[in-house]
Amino acid sequence: MAAGPGSANAAVSGGAATGPGGVAVGGSAAAGATAGAPGVAGGGGGTGPAGPNGAATAAAADLSHCDKNGRQIGPPGYVYMPPCAPVWHGGDNGGTTMTGVDATHINYVFYASQSNAQVNAILATQGLASTAQQGCEALRAFNTEVNKRWEHYGRTFVSLDGPSANKGSAQDTGSCHTPFFQGQCQLTPPDPPCNRAEAKVIVAMHPAIVLAPIADTALYDELAKDHIIVIGGGEGPESYYDQANGYLYGLLMDGTRQALYTAEYWCKKLNNKPAKFAGPDVTTARGWGNPPTAVPVRKVAVSFPENNGDEVFKLSVDYFKSLVTGKMCNTPGGVLELPYASDINTAQQQSQNAVQQMIQNHITTGICWCDPIAPVFGTAAEHSQGYFPEQLIIGVGLIDYDQLGRLYDPQEWAHAFGVSDLALSPPFAKSDAPQWFVDAGDSGQATVPDNAISPFFSLMGSGFQLAGPKPTPQKIHDGLTSAPLEGGWALTHDPHMILVGFKAPSPYTAAEDTREVYWSQTRPSEVDGKPGSYCPVNGGQRYNLGEWGTGDPDAFDPAHNGC
Repeated sequence: MAAGPGSANAAVSGGAATGPGGVAVGGSAAAGATAGAPGVAGGGGGTGPAGPNGAATAAAADLSHCDKNGRQIGPPGYVYMPPCAPVWHGGDNGGTTMTGVDATHINYVFYASQSNAQVNAILATQGLASTAQQGCEALRAFNTEVNKRWEHYGRTFVSLDGPSANKGSAQDTGSCHTPFFQGQCQLTPPDPPCNRAEAKVIVAMHPAIVLAPIADTALYDELAKDHIIVIGGGEGPESYYDQANGYLYGLLMDGTRQALYTAEYWCKKLNNKPAKFAGPDVTTARGWGNPPTAVPVRKVAVSFPENNGDEVFKLSVDYFKSLVTGKMCNTPGGVLELPYASDINTAQQQSQNAVQQMIQNHITTGICWCDPIAPVFGTAAEHSQGYFPEQLIIGVGLIDYDQLGRLYDPQEWAHAFGVSDLALSPPFAKSDAPQWFVDAGDSGQATVPDNAISPFFSLMGSGFQLAGPKPTPQKIHDGLTSAPLEGGWALTHDPHMILVGFKAPSPYTAAEDTREVYWSQTRPSEVDGKPGSYCPVNGGQRYNLGEWGTGDPDAFDPAHNGC
């Protein structure tokens, strides 16, 4: 798929979009795409109900907050709670054990990126928008829930307000004035110096942790360098998290793991085979086959953002290229890389140029390793030039979420199939955000974008619970990595449950497994009942690394898949 560099609320991190007053394009929950959400910790390293780090003895433990399976009782229907910690009834919690923590408080910052009107207008067509009042209410409800349902050993999570223009509580003109940090840096095109400056402002606020669903990588990098834990959207290469040394976590799958999944799928199912899922112009009319009347063997291009010399996406794309050009299989014609600048103002022209390059290079199959706005411009450019390649989905950027798929040119997206990181969606009413609102007793009304935000609070709550009464960054990391995996096909056979955990070789990002899907213009989505959704292959079965089968993808087969 051609590059469509319309990135604003879904920029280089590929994570969830803005919070209050903006539009959300998903965290790992993808605005309600999963019953739970990656990024909520699994367990306490086998400590059992007595709690991690000696929080209580089994004999004296108050287990009233434990369910029958020994997990913390969470919001109704929420399945990704950590192993139960006994109710804290006082004692020595260490007082000030790390930045932002004292005997009674855990101070945190929720960072809301600056929204972009053009991106908002695109996303609003699918209901992926919220007002400042609604966003404020979501932060208020989620703050209530993280304090109500997770054990924090005598402390209260406190959201800090940004200073001056960053003062979040002043953004809402209604009755809700929840504190948060309102970013002022544009994301399309990205402004790394501005993000680094805002990171320094946040550092001066001395939070224990920053929840930043979407920001330029410069903000994440600067916070981690200053030893402030930050949770971002994810999708950087594993080396990006390793070098942060326990101060950066992601909800989505890291780019190195994503490259491995994509390469395995390509090598086992697609490599050196005819591009039979492309449109007739590619399969026959352009004469790209051998002989010219034959369907051509697949030749692949990957578009990805590369801004201000930031190689966070290119490193993963390069790794994928190395895998399919020698390390895992040998791809005829290699891999054409198409970097673009994340600038919505030049997105249309960049996309037209990228499509011309794809046609000139006889590309049959396009991959968009990018944000969810990019295909809006990319597919429009392809259609305008009468070019209908295979659209190989790889699970990056939440492109595999139903309501986002409807934003793309339907004739182009009729050729979309491949790897999805997301799980089968529940109806919105049964998704996390509405139930968190009710459980919190909040008078507001949950919106679809709120499901992009709740996973960040969940990971924060689980991280500090698993760290025990005397939290430090190292104890938080130890608690997360010692936690058992949750969800996944092998454990549950439930297509709604992603496998999540913080295990090597990806100990800083949560999402672990994938499924196979293809786009159906008529299939009703579980999210809202409207036509246009991703059809789950083989009942939504999920696959870990090494588990993809061989043979052609089971795509575009209504008789077998029911859509």
